[in-house]
Amino acid sequence: MTTQKAVKRALDALGPGEIVQMHIGSPDGQGPVLDAQALPHIIDAVRSRGYRITDLRTLPAGPAAPARP
Repeated sequence: MTTQKAVKRALDALGPGEIVQMHIGSPDGQGPVLDAQALPHIIDAVRSRGYRITDLRTLPAGPAAPARP
C-alpha cells in the first residue's frame, strides 16, 4: 500500500454521508504511518469536491433505543 493508493481508496468510496474510518498509527509503533500521511491529501480532495468534514461526536444522536427489561 502506498499513500497514493490509500488516498484513491478513500476517494473512490466518497459519497454523501460517507464515513471514512482511518487508523492513525502503525501496528508495531515503528515506520511510516500510512493513514497519517494520506489524511491531509484526503482532506484537501474531499473539500475540493464540495464536501465538508464533520466530527461524528457533534452530530445529534439518533432515536433512543428502547429500554431493556
